[in-house]
Amino acid sequence: MNVDDIHSIEDYSPQTLRELIGRVEKSSTFEHMIYRESELDEVWRLLDNDIVAAARQGSNVREVQNLAALRNLIVEAHDFIGNDSNTEDARDRLLKAVELV
Repeated sequence: MNVDDIHSIEDYSPQTLRELIGRVEKSSTFEHMIYRESELDEVWRLLDNDIVAAARQGSNVREVQNLAALRNLIVEAHDFIGNDSNTEDARDRLLKAVELV
């Protein structure tokens, strides 16, 4: 797990989020924070797409709300990393996100 690179994000599965948590926990430099923000941006984008698709397909309200709650946790983690380099609170939000997936 190299924190000195931006990792490709293909999904927001529990495994992907756990790998991201591991990188967040080991990130310490300004560059690391930029990389983690970029990875969180991609998770955020994937969730936005799935929320729109679920709404278009007439998915039940609970499923759409769950996706929105998951996205909100990702946004919060992103903001903790970007605003304060606060990896501890970002990690906590990501751990909650794993529980929702």
